[in-house]
Amino acid sequence: MTDIEKLRKLLNLTQETFASKLGVSARTIQNWEAGKVIPKSKLAILHKIASKYPNESFPLFNTSDNLSGKFRNEIEDISAEDAAMISKGLEDGTFKMVPLINIDSVGGIHSENTISASEQYTLRMLPFTEARTGDVAILQSGTSMLPTIPPGSVLLIREVVDWKEYFGYGGLFVLLLKDGRRITKEIRRYDEDARNYVWCVSYNPEVADEELPKSMIREVWKVIKFQADFGW
Repeated sequence: MTDIEKLRKLLNLTQETFASKLGVSARTIQNWEAGKVIPKSKLAILHKIASKYPNESFPLFNTSDNLSGKFRNEIEDISAEDAAMISKGLEDGTFKMVPLINIDSVGGIHSENTISASEQYTLRMLPFTEARTGDVAILQSGTSMLPTIPPGSVLLIREVVDWKEYFGYGGLFVLLLKDGRRITKEIRRYDEDARNYVWCVSYNPEVADEELPKSMIREVWKVIKFQADFGW
């Protein structure tokens, strides 16, 4: 029995459930349990989960001094509290791991994104409650959504596939525009022409609210929740 299979069975999870919580496919878990290479970013998470079982041996997750500095840093970035939460969440199903994508969304309609779309890749996996398969996390930049969503916040977003038929006004959304910009706004109904426009609301009182033509929108993602660092 491989270490990954042993850990999964200690958590009392099926391959499918374990895969869903880690943000990978069931086939990936099958490959890992068959001895295929596990990415170091995932090993860092698995190491922390395995540390919750001090009486069990997991040679694959051993972090001796001969491991790369990058891997050691990845492991150290996961606190003991996060490791406990990850382990508990995997066991009771309260959250799943979501990929944090290296792109950002800005608050201002006329602002440029800090990170271009061509730079997209997974930075790391983050635990979120209420997450579903297909959800992703991205970064917030700009000051237009202050004080509620400061720059550096992490947004958990979910694609609204049929937004042209039903937008769901009154919530927070990330809009991908046809010119490549990604903006975060509270979206309300634009009563003067609801068929062709939406009303974009900023939380920063110094930034004006503004109508946006629906024809400029390529994709709509609903903000399910966000993690903000207020510097406290």
